[in-house]
Amino acid sequence: MKRLHKPLAVLLGFTMLAAGCTSSKNANDESVPNNPAGNGPASNEAAAAFAYPMKGGIELTYMNEQLGGTPERLPVDDEYEKRTGIAIKQLGGTPMTDQKFSLLLASGDLPDIFLNTWLQYPGGPDKAVEQGYILKLNDLMDQYAPNLKRTLQENPDIDKMIKTDDGTYYAFPFIRSEAGRVYGGPIIRKDWLDELKLSVPETIDEWHTVLTAFKEKKKAASPVTFRTMFLGERTGGFAGAFGVMGNFYVNDGKVVYGYLEPGYKEYLKTMSQWYKEGLIDKDFASIDSATVDKKMTSNVSGATIGWQYYIEKYNSAVQEVDPKADFVAAPYPAAVKGGLPEFGQLDNAYAGTSSAAISATTKNARAAMRWLDYAFTEEGKMLNTYGVEGITYTLKDGKPVYTDLVVQNPDGLGSDQVMGKYSHGTNFPMIQQDNNLPAKYPATAESIGIWKRTNHESHLLPPVTPTAEEADEMSSIMNDINAFVKEAELKIILGTDSVDNYDKYVQQMKDLGIERALEIQQAAYERYLNR
Repeated sequence: MKRLHKPLAVLLGFTMLAAGCTSSKNANDESVPNNPAGNGPASNEAAAAFAYPMKGGIELTYMNEQLGGTPERLPVDDEYEKRTGIAIKQLGGTPMTDQKFSLLLASGDLPDIFLNTWLQYPGGPDKAVEQGYILKLNDLMDQYAPNLKRTLQENPDIDKMIKTDDGTYYAFPFIRSEAGRVYGGPIIRKDWLDELKLSVPETIDEWHTVLTAFKEKKKAASPVTFRTMFLGERTGGFAGAFGVMGNFYVNDGKVVYGYLEPGYKEYLKTMSQWYKEGLIDKDFASIDSATVDKKMTSNVSGATIGWQYYIEKYNSAVQEVDPKADFVAAPYPAAVKGGLPEFGQLDNAYAGTSSAAISATTKNARAAMRWLDYAFTEEGKMLNTYGVEGITYTLKDGKPVYTDLVVQNPDGLGSDQVMGKYSHGTNFPMIQQDNNLPAKYPATAESIGIWKRTNHESHLLPPVTPTAEEADEMSSIMNDINAFVKEAELKIILGTDSVDNYDKYVQQMKDLGIERALEIQQAAYERYLNR
């Protein structure tokens, strides 16, 4: 990694360097590694002549946004290195919201490429540029990212999402495909429902009936289990039936904060009652994904809220000992039969996650741009979507057809597990393509269509960017409110506080400044609409 001691000075130095090196020999030499002049734009002629792989044995350091150790090196990593000529040294990861990220910046020991959620940077991505941590990419894109640039010109909606209000490009984005924007929802034991002569629940009342039957007749200790992230923040969960979900969203052109809405109190009242009746996992406030998996595959629980691939892994695990076991997707519950919930799970095409910024101190900005731009080439899109030709797919009449390694894996791996080694299906700086990956169980493929049936689209707040001053104020307000509202929510559901006190919690949120936060979000939303 490269040391950062004086961010602003470094940034000014870089800017001057970039302005002065367009005619230098090194600026035209794409192969020069670790060359200070490598940060400046090359001539258009050099850019036009460029071809992968780059020469010179270039190595870049790379940090992702996942807590944990260094990721396992996969076949797709070898293929990327071979095709781009650039080796990537993985440094592990830290999410933007973790204190370790602040410590990393303070240390000055920065990677060449940061993968993170830069919309969450205190002060916003403009501030990260201004403070000299990451590069403004506008000029570099003109020279070294022709494929990303062309993609943005062809897709103005995406272009609008990934820049700030003043037009600053700060990262290579991860853009979800239209189909990829929905990837999670309720999952339930269909074989239990059949045995009990019950239908897949569609309303809150039907869910109550089903969970009660799971408890009383199937002796499920925790009829429904889930992690707190599914309570109403990452997905509408059960809250969508009450016309609310956690966080900010839009109602008829006005930004609102779901926790303030009357429906949230009614939702918490129901969850508190379910918890009291023993329908919700008594440990839900503290369990991790592995514990949820264990409960779902050991008859402790018959329902959860999770991601699409959970259906695949639950069916694979349980059917080995119980061939009748059948996990399927259930729709997000509505308030009334035949109605649609207002919320489920739906991401913006650009949610800000997995965005790759380039360190302002890198000595290989040019190589970093080229490596990231490869994902937006036609060849890079094929690799990220279908893997390696001849290994995971072959071309038939010009169209990719998956090999048996994927469809009928000899080691019994699911298609998603195989492709996880040979491609980047998600959470990578690229535009996601629909891969039409074959699922082992029909329920897996059917799940997305079931979970899509909500009114969530009309409420999505796009990726707005408050000004640096607004973002600082917003961070200060929301740091307090985020912790406060989560604690209040758990107290009510767990029964340590009465739902009747929720009105007091709303007033406390106002005292902490939520109304000012809403003003900031509304202003940013209106600026976004006018981009």
